[in-house]
Amino acid sequence: MPSERTQIRTSVTPRGITVVAPAGELDYNSAAALETAITAAGRLPCVVVDFSHVTFTDSSGITALLRANRNLQAAGGWLRLSSLPDSPLQAMEIVGVDHVIGIYPTLEAALRT
Repeated sequence: MPSERTQIRTSVTPRGITVVAPAGELDYNSAAALETAITAAGRLPCVVVDFSHVTFTDSSGITALLRANRNLQAAGGWLRLSSLPDSPLQAMEIVGVDHVIGIYPTLEAALRT
């Protein structure tokens, strides 16, 4: 169950790409819900996580992203991250997530293929 401080919304673009939009903190309390939202992609296992409303990410959130990425790739899809604020972006870069998962400056850029 997500933290009371975290909300996760999902939508699907006309092209079938799932957009997962968490808001708040991605931590131990919300990591499982984030991973579930990502891996529950519809007909096309392609997902963009829009970080524009995320204020904090810890190792649990990063681990959930890496596991979800592995699962989507195994299903023939991909995971992209967009609109990361400075703090979550720095955390992703420090541990090298940006070498494994594509990080884009905007949601629109991440949705372009």
